[in-house]
Amino acid sequence: EDVEAIHNFRLSVKRLRVLARLSDLISGDVFDAKGSLREINKLFKRSGRLRDLQVTGQLMIDQQYEDLDPVIKLFDRRIAGQRVKFEKALDIFGKESLDEFGHKLKELLQNVTEKQAVACGHILLATLESDIHILFHGSTKEKRLHNIRTKLKDVIYLNNIFDGRLPVQDYIHISIERLRELGELAGAWHDSLNLEVDLGKYLRKHPDTGNINSLQEFMQELKVKKQGLSQEYVCILMNEMKVGDGR
Repeated sequence: EDVEAIHNFRLSVKRLRVLARLSDLISGDVFDAKGSLREINKLFKRSGRLRDLQVTGQLMIDQQYEDLDPVIKLFDRRIAGQRVKFEKALDIFGKESLDEFGHKLKELLQNVTEKQAVACGHILLATLESDIHILFHGSTKEKRLHNIRTKLKDVIYLNNIFDGRLPVQDYIHISIERLRELGELAGAWHDSLNLEVDLGKYLRKHPDTGNINSLQEFMQELKVKKQGLSQEYVCILMNEMKVGDGR
């Protein structure tokens, strides 16, 4: 329940970030709620790190693999420490920051027509599509897939703001339903990557682990799974979304 609650909370924070970016377009980049937006961004990062640790810890538990027990205990301590950081960020954020954001947004939108708002939605959608292409061609590292995943989710949140009325498929070549499926796949890849990275860090810091050979075998299984998810993810980006079209 706690993992799901943090995940849902983070989704709400991400929607605020997309809404702020849209508001900047509507206002000509003078949306005056930067103070609260800074706090929103801090909260986003803290909640994201906590969520990643929680999911990685749960994935370890789900393996029902006894050799992971010492790693799970370490993760429990890391999760507890990250929870404290998240709760501090939440306390600092407070109701005042959210009220300021809402007040400034209301001021901004009171004289904006629906036609103007939708036009800005189109601009942001086109920008996100361009961002995805730039990210894909700008690096061969796994970091690019993480950043692309963030942009894909932003497209979904933006479309939700307009109640599904934006022509998403005209811009990214796949339906919103297919985009959600891709988001789930990208999420599974992301979680698998985090598990591999965190377990690798543990093994490097504890080379004297008695069951290290068994854990290394498990690491190899993880790597194969992650590579399979990565290949499927990239295949959809290139063949369905046309991200690899050389633009």
